[in-house]
Amino acid sequence: MRATKICFVVTVLLILGLARVQGQDPHFSQYYANPLYLNPAMTGLESDVYFGLNYRSQWKSLDLPFEIAQFSMVYPILEKGSQFKHRGGIGMSVYHEMAGESNNFQTSSYVVSGAYNLFLKEDGSQMISVGMQGGFVSKRINFSNLQWGSQYDPYIGFDANITPSLDLGTERTTFPVIHAGAVWYFDQGKRRLRSGVSGFVGVAASNLNQPDESLLDQSDTKSPLPTLYKIHGGLNFKMSAQITLSPNVLYMKQHNSQQLNTGMYLTYQLMGPRSRSNRLKMQLGTWYRFEDAFIISVGMKTRNMSFGFSYDFNNSSLRQFTGGSGAVEASISYRINKGKGLRRFSTPLL
Repeated sequence: MRATKICFVVTVLLILGLARVQGQDPHFSQYYANPLYLNPAMTGLESDVYFGLNYRSQWKSLDLPFEIAQFSMVYPILEKGSQFKHRGGIGMSVYHEMAGESNNFQTSSYVVSGAYNLFLKEDGSQMISVGMQGGFVSKRINFSNLQWGSQYDPYIGFDANITPSLDLGTERTTFPVIHAGAVWYFDQGKRRLRSGVSGFVGVAASNLNQPDESLLDQSDTKSPLPTLYKIHGGLNFKMSAQITLSPNVLYMKQHNSQQLNTGMYLTYQLMGPRSRSNRLKMQLGTWYRFEDAFIISVGMKTRNMSFGFSYDFNNSSLRQFTGGSGAVEASISYRINKGKGLRRFSTPLL
Protein backbone atom coordinates (compact mmCIF):
# COMPACT_ATOMS: atom_id res chain seq x y z
CA MET A 1 0.00 0.00 0.00
CA ARG A 2 2.80 2.40 0.89
CA ALA A 3 4.52 1.68 -2.46
CA THR A 4 1.25 2.44 -4.25
CA LYS A 5 0.99 5.81 -2.50
CA ILE A 6 4.60 6.63 -3.33
CA CYS A 7 4.11 5.77 -6.99
CA PHE A 8 0.92 7.83 -7.12
CA VAL A 9 2.46 10.99 -5.62
CA VAL A 10 5.75 10.69 -7.53
CA THR A 11 3.84 10.29 -10.78
CA VAL A 12 1.70 13.37 -10.09
CA LEU A 13 4.70 15.48 -9.13
CA LEU A 14 6.68 14.40 -12.18
CA ILE A 15 3.80 15.23 -14.47
CA LEU A 16 3.54 18.67 -12.92
CA GLY A 17 7.27 19.24 -13.15
CA LEU A 18 8.16 17.69 -16.53
CA ALA A 19 5.17 17.71 -18.81
CA ARG A 20 3.89 20.58 -20.89
CA VAL A 21 1.35 21.78 -18.34
CA GLN A 22 0.53 24.98 -16.55
CA GLY A 23 2.31 25.09 -13.18
CA GLN A 24 0.89 26.53 -9.97
CA ASP A 25 2.32 28.69 -7.21
CA PRO A 26 2.24 27.54 -3.57
CA HIS A 27 -0.25 29.00 -1.12
CA PHE A 28 -0.50 29.69 2.62
CA SER A 29 -3.55 29.48 4.87
CA GLN A 30 -2.14 32.33 6.98
CA TYR A 31 -1.63 34.56 3.97
CA TYR A 32 -2.33 37.65 6.12
CA ALA A 33 0.88 36.82 8.07
CA ASN A 34 2.88 36.61 4.83
CA PRO A 35 2.50 40.14 3.44
CA LEU A 36 5.18 40.20 0.73
CA TYR A 37 3.99 36.89 -0.73
CA LEU A 38 0.41 38.15 -0.74
CA ASN A 39 1.02 41.49 -2.46
CA PRO A 40 4.20 43.50 -3.25
CA ALA A 41 2.34 46.69 -2.26
CA MET A 42 2.32 45.49 1.34
CA THR A 43 6.00 46.48 1.42
CA GLY A 44 4.87 50.08 1.75
CA LEU A 45 2.36 49.52 4.55
CA GLU A 46 4.66 48.42 7.37
CA SER A 47 5.89 51.38 9.42
CA ASP A 48 8.37 49.34 11.50
CA VAL A 49 11.36 47.20 10.57
CA TYR A 50 9.66 43.83 10.11
CA PHE A 51 10.95 40.23 10.14
CA GLY A 52 8.55 37.36 9.46
CA LEU A 53 8.86 33.57 9.26
CA ASN A 54 6.21 31.10 8.05
CA TYR A 55 6.19 27.31 7.91
CA ARG A 56 3.62 24.92 6.41
CA SER A 57 3.54 21.10 6.39
CA GLN A 58 1.02 18.72 4.81
CA TRP A 59 0.62 15.17 3.42
CA LYS A 60 2.49 13.68 6.41
CA SER A 61 0.25 10.63 6.33
CA LEU A 62 1.55 9.73 2.85
CA ASP A 63 5.14 9.53 4.12
CA LEU A 64 5.73 12.01 1.29
CA PRO A 65 5.28 15.35 3.03
CA PHE A 66 5.03 18.72 1.35
CA GLU A 67 6.79 21.46 3.31
CA ILE A 68 7.39 25.13 2.67
CA ALA A 69 9.24 27.74 4.72
CA GLN A 70 9.24 31.46 3.96
CA PHE A 71 11.18 34.42 5.38
CA SER A 72 10.53 38.09 4.67
CA MET A 73 11.90 41.44 5.81
CA VAL A 74 10.66 45.02 5.35
CA TYR A 75 12.45 48.30 5.96
CA PRO A 76 10.14 51.34 5.89
CA ILE A 77 11.02 54.61 4.16
CA LEU A 78 10.02 57.50 6.42
CA GLU A 79 10.26 61.22 5.75
CA LYS A 80 11.16 63.31 8.79
CA GLY A 81 9.59 66.68 9.44
CA SER A 82 7.36 68.01 12.16
CA GLN A 83 6.19 64.39 12.22
CA PHE A 84 7.08 61.22 10.32
CA LYS A 85 5.50 60.66 6.90
CA HIS A 86 5.42 57.10 5.61
CA ARG A 87 6.62 57.22 2.00
CA GLY A 88 6.93 53.49 1.32
CA GLY A 89 9.34 50.66 1.95
CA ILE A 90 11.81 48.13 0.58
CA GLY A 91 11.90 44.44 1.36
CA MET A 92 13.03 40.97 0.45
CA SER A 93 11.40 37.55 0.59
CA VAL A 94 12.71 33.98 0.30
CA TYR A 95 10.81 30.71 0.31
CA HIS A 96 11.86 27.09 -0.08
CA GLU A 97 9.47 24.20 -0.64
CA MET A 98 10.17 20.47 -0.62
CA ALA A 99 8.13 17.42 -1.58
CA GLY A 100 8.81 13.69 -1.87
CA GLU A 101 10.04 10.98 0.46
CA SER A 102 13.64 12.22 0.23
CA ASN A 103 12.81 15.83 -0.71
CA ASN A 104 13.29 14.95 -4.37
CA PHE A 105 11.27 17.94 -5.56
CA GLN A 106 12.44 21.37 -4.45
CA THR A 107 11.60 24.96 -5.36
CA SER A 108 13.30 28.11 -4.09
CA SER A 109 12.34 31.74 -4.68
CA TYR A 110 14.34 34.91 -4.02
CA VAL A 111 12.74 38.31 -4.63
CA VAL A 112 13.24 41.95 -3.63
CA SER A 113 10.43 44.47 -3.53
CA GLY A 114 9.73 48.17 -3.26
CA ALA A 115 6.57 50.20 -2.75
CA TYR A 116 5.53 53.86 -2.77
CA ASN A 117 2.63 55.36 -0.83
CA LEU A 118 0.23 57.91 -2.31
CA PHE A 119 -1.76 59.77 0.36
CA LEU A 120 -5.32 60.65 -0.62
CA LYS A 121 -5.82 62.63 2.59
CA GLU A 122 -3.30 64.64 4.57
CA ASP A 123 -4.15 62.95 7.86
CA GLY A 124 -3.20 59.57 6.38
CA SER A 125 -6.71 58.17 6.77
CA GLN A 126 -6.73 57.13 3.10
CA MET A 127 -3.78 56.00 1.02
CA ILE A 128 -2.83 53.84 -1.93
CA SER A 129 0.38 51.85 -1.95
CA VAL A 130 1.78 50.54 -5.24
CA GLY A 131 4.57 47.98 -5.32
CA MET A 132 6.81 45.95 -7.60
CA GLN A 133 8.73 42.75 -6.94
CA GLY A 134 11.41 40.98 -8.94
CA GLY A 135 13.79 38.08 -8.55
CA PHE A 136 14.16 34.48 -9.63
CA VAL A 137 12.84 30.99 -8.94
CA SER A 138 14.87 27.78 -9.01
CA LYS A 139 13.22 24.36 -9.43
CA ARG A 140 15.07 21.08 -8.94
CA ILE A 141 14.30 17.36 -9.17
CA ASN A 142 16.78 14.88 -7.68
CA PHE A 143 16.62 11.77 -9.88
CA SER A 144 19.38 9.85 -8.06
CA ASN A 145 17.17 8.10 -5.49
CA LEU A 146 14.03 7.59 -7.59
CA GLN A 147 13.11 4.11 -8.82
CA TRP A 148 11.53 3.44 -12.23
CA GLY A 149 9.62 0.47 -13.58
CA SER A 150 12.17 0.00 -16.37
CA GLN A 151 14.87 -0.60 -13.72
CA TYR A 152 13.25 -3.78 -12.39
CA ASP A 153 14.72 -7.11 -13.44
CA PRO A 154 12.23 -10.04 -13.49
CA TYR A 155 14.72 -12.25 -11.59
CA ILE A 156 16.48 -9.98 -9.07
CA GLY A 157 14.03 -7.10 -8.74
CA PHE A 158 15.20 -3.50 -8.71
CA ASP A 159 18.63 -2.97 -10.28
CA ALA A 160 20.11 0.54 -9.91
CA ASN A 161 22.61 -0.25 -12.68
CA ILE A 162 19.84 -0.33 -15.28
CA THR A 163 19.46 3.02 -17.03
CA PRO A 164 15.85 4.30 -16.93
CA SER A 165 14.11 4.29 -20.31
CA LEU A 166 12.48 7.65 -19.53
CA ASP A 167 14.15 10.80 -20.80
CA LEU A 168 14.65 12.48 -17.43
CA GLY A 169 15.58 15.92 -18.73
CA THR A 170 17.56 18.33 -16.58
CA GLU A 171 17.69 18.35 -12.78
CA ARG A 172 17.38 22.12 -12.34
CA THR A 173 15.94 25.17 -14.04
CA THR A 174 16.10 28.82 -12.97
CA PHE A 175 13.96 31.63 -14.33
CA PRO A 176 13.17 35.30 -13.51
CA VAL A 177 9.83 36.44 -12.08
CA ILE A 178 8.13 39.84 -11.93
CA HIS A 179 5.19 40.68 -9.62
CA ALA A 180 3.16 43.86 -9.04
CA GLY A 181 0.31 45.03 -6.86
CA ALA A 182 -1.62 47.87 -5.24
CA VAL A 183 -3.54 48.31 -1.99
CA TRP A 184 -6.08 50.99 -1.02
CA TYR A 185 -6.35 51.53 2.73
CA PHE A 186 -8.73 53.65 4.80
CA ASP A 187 -9.12 54.29 8.52
CA GLN A 188 -12.13 56.31 9.66
CA GLY A 189 -11.01 56.20 13.28
CA LYS A 190 -12.97 56.99 16.39
CA ARG A 191 -13.24 60.66 15.48
CA ARG A 192 -15.72 59.92 12.68
CA LEU A 193 -17.28 56.56 13.40
CA ARG A 194 -17.83 55.40 16.93
CA SER A 195 -17.04 51.82 15.98
CA GLY A 196 -13.62 52.74 14.61
CA VAL A 197 -13.83 51.10 11.16
CA SER A 198 -10.77 50.54 8.97
CA GLY A 199 -10.34 48.44 5.87
CA PHE A 200 -8.37 47.66 2.75
CA VAL A 201 -8.73 46.32 -0.79
CA GLY A 202 -5.78 44.98 -2.76
CA VAL A 203 -5.02 43.54 -6.19
CA ALA A 204 -1.84 41.74 -7.25
CA ALA A 205 -0.45 39.85 -10.23
CA SER A 206 2.46 37.40 -10.00
CA ASN A 207 4.56 35.98 -12.87
CA LEU A 208 3.77 38.88 -15.17
CA ASN A 209 6.56 37.73 -17.49
CA GLN A 210 5.15 34.15 -17.65
CA PRO A 211 8.59 32.48 -17.50
CA ASP A 212 9.34 29.04 -18.91
CA GLU A 213 9.58 26.55 -16.00
CA SER A 214 10.03 23.38 -18.10
CA LEU A 215 12.67 20.85 -17.04
CA LEU A 216 12.65 19.03 -20.36
CA ASP A 217 15.69 19.29 -22.64
CA GLN A 218 13.75 19.66 -25.88
CA SER A 219 13.91 23.22 -27.21
CA ASP A 220 10.32 23.00 -28.51
CA THR A 221 8.93 21.95 -25.12
CA LYS A 222 8.00 24.95 -23.05
CA SER A 223 5.89 25.33 -19.93
CA PRO A 224 5.09 29.00 -19.26
CA LEU A 225 4.19 29.70 -15.65
CA PRO A 226 0.76 31.39 -15.80
CA THR A 227 0.11 34.76 -14.21
CA LEU A 228 -1.43 34.43 -10.75
CA TYR A 229 -4.08 37.06 -10.03
CA LYS A 230 -5.15 37.96 -6.48
CA ILE A 231 -7.92 40.12 -5.06
CA HIS A 232 -8.03 40.52 -1.30
CA GLY A 233 -9.72 42.76 1.23
CA GLY A 234 -11.07 43.10 4.71
CA LEU A 235 -12.54 45.28 7.42
CA ASN A 236 -11.71 45.87 11.07
CA PHE A 237 -14.67 46.71 13.32
CA LYS A 238 -13.68 48.10 16.70
CA MET A 239 -16.58 46.78 18.78
CA SER A 240 -15.16 48.01 22.10
CA ALA A 241 -11.88 48.94 23.76
CA GLN A 242 -11.03 45.24 23.89
CA ILE A 243 -12.81 43.49 21.00
CA THR A 244 -12.22 43.80 17.24
CA LEU A 245 -13.92 41.77 14.50
CA SER A 246 -12.02 41.33 11.23
CA PRO A 247 -13.78 39.69 8.24
CA ASN A 248 -11.39 39.07 5.33
CA VAL A 249 -11.50 37.51 1.87
CA LEU A 250 -8.96 36.35 -0.71
CA TYR A 251 -9.65 35.26 -4.30
CA MET A 252 -6.91 33.82 -6.51
CA LYS A 253 -6.96 32.66 -10.13
CA GLN A 254 -4.14 31.04 -12.09
CA HIS A 255 -4.87 29.60 -15.54
CA ASN A 256 -7.82 27.20 -15.04
CA SER A 257 -7.45 27.01 -11.25
CA GLN A 258 -9.11 29.33 -8.78
CA GLN A 259 -9.36 29.55 -5.01
CA LEU A 260 -11.60 31.49 -2.64
CA ASN A 261 -10.82 31.98 1.07
CA THR A 262 -13.22 33.72 3.39
CA GLY A 263 -13.44 33.98 7.14
CA MET A 264 -13.31 36.14 10.24
CA TYR A 265 -11.07 36.81 13.21
CA LEU A 266 -11.90 37.98 16.68
CA THR A 267 -9.18 39.91 18.53
CA TYR A 268 -9.37 40.39 22.29
CA GLN A 269 -7.02 42.87 23.93
CA LEU A 270 -6.13 41.97 27.51
CA MET A 271 -6.34 44.88 29.89
CA GLY A 272 -3.38 45.48 32.18
CA PRO A 273 -0.88 47.98 33.57
CA ARG A 274 1.15 48.21 30.37
CA SER A 275 0.70 50.99 27.85
CA ARG A 276 -2.26 50.54 25.53
CA SER A 277 -0.04 49.99 22.45
CA ASN A 278 1.87 47.11 24.06
CA ARG A 279 -0.94 45.10 25.64
CA LEU A 280 -1.23 41.44 24.78
CA LYS A 281 -3.85 40.59 22.15
CA MET A 282 -5.36 37.13 21.72
CA GLN A 283 -6.90 36.07 18.42
CA LEU A 284 -9.21 33.31 17.25
CA GLY A 285 -10.27 32.79 13.64
CA THR A 286 -12.16 30.43 11.36
CA TRP A 287 -11.79 30.21 7.59
CA TYR A 288 -13.19 28.22 4.72
CA ARG A 289 -11.19 27.54 1.57
CA PHE A 290 -13.94 26.52 -0.85
CA GLU A 291 -13.91 22.88 -1.99
CA ASP A 292 -10.71 22.28 -0.04
CA ALA A 293 -10.55 22.84 3.72
CA PHE A 294 -11.89 24.35 6.91
CA ILE A 295 -9.22 26.33 8.78
CA ILE A 296 -8.97 27.10 12.49
CA SER A 297 -6.35 29.54 13.73
CA VAL A 298 -5.19 30.98 17.04
CA GLY A 299 -2.65 33.68 17.73
CA MET A 300 -1.23 36.21 20.11
CA LYS A 301 0.34 39.59 19.51
CA THR A 302 2.19 42.37 21.28
CA ARG A 303 3.59 45.60 19.87
CA ASN A 304 6.81 43.87 18.83
CA MET A 305 5.97 40.19 18.35
CA SER A 306 3.18 38.05 16.97
CA PHE A 307 2.64 34.32 16.71
CA GLY A 308 0.01 32.34 14.82
CA PHE A 309 -0.91 28.68 14.48
CA SER A 310 -3.48 27.16 12.13
CA TYR A 311 -4.74 23.74 11.07
CA ASP A 312 -6.47 22.83 7.80
CA PHE A 313 -9.22 20.21 8.06
CA ASN A 314 -9.23 18.72 4.57
CA ASN A 315 -12.70 18.19 3.08
CA SER A 316 -11.68 17.64 -0.57
CA SER A 317 -11.50 14.34 -2.49
CA LEU A 318 -7.78 14.15 -1.64
CA ARG A 319 -8.60 13.14 1.94
CA GLN A 320 -9.00 9.48 0.85
CA PHE A 321 -5.25 9.46 0.17
CA THR A 322 -4.25 11.50 3.23
CA GLY A 323 -6.25 9.53 5.79
CA GLY A 324 -8.24 12.67 6.57
CA SER A 325 -5.24 14.59 7.91
CA GLY A 326 -4.76 18.23 6.99
CA ALA A 327 -2.03 20.84 7.04
CA VAL A 328 -0.24 22.53 9.93
CA GLU A 329 0.99 26.09 9.61
CA ALA A 330 2.84 28.42 11.97
CA SER A 331 3.95 32.04 11.70
CA ILE A 332 6.07 34.33 13.85
CA SER A 333 7.10 37.95 13.34
CA TYR A 334 9.19 40.55 15.11
CA ARG A 335 9.17 44.34 14.72
CA ILE A 336 11.67 47.03 15.61
CA ASN A 337 9.72 50.20 16.34
CA LYS A 338 10.61 52.96 13.92
CA GLY A 339 7.63 55.08 12.88
CA LYS A 340 6.10 56.23 16.15
CA GLY A 341 2.74 57.95 15.82
CA LEU A 342 2.04 56.64 12.31
CA ARG A 343 -1.20 54.97 11.39
CA ARG A 344 -0.52 51.27 10.91
CA PHE A 345 -2.03 49.13 8.18
CA SER A 346 -3.91 46.51 10.19
CA THR A 347 -4.86 42.91 9.48
CA PRO A 348 -5.09 40.32 12.26
CA LEU A 349 -1.50 39.07 12.54
CA LEU A 350 0.33 41.35 10.12
